[in-house]
Amino acid sequence: MRTFATSVIERRLEISATHTTHPYEAGWAAEAVFFVQVEGDHPDLSVQAQISPDGLHWADRGRAIVLAGGDEIAAIDLANFGGWLRLAFTGATPERPATVLVHLALKG
Repeated sequence: MRTFATSVIERRLEISATHTTHPYEAGWAAEAVFFVQVEGDHPDLSVQAQISPDGLHWADRGRAIVLAGGDEIAAIDLANFGGWLRLAFTGATPERPATVLVHLALKG
């Protein structure tokens, strides 16, 4: 039987500048999926998955996705990622903030 866990990484967080989520240790998992939801009117948001061997030094993994102004949800899947995961957001400004909800689903 495989191990499975889902965690809420950000809950209705308003971002108005470049933002990175808190690091999440997931070294036991073989697969990960970030679900990114954006509430209401928002600017185009670029969302980049990042990986780390230690939770301190980060490397981009894969291509950034863009949640266009009309998009509500996107999924970013990862495999072979090492020990730590997070997301980096760009595109929000004080004039055009975005409210995000991020779930991380892991399978071992």
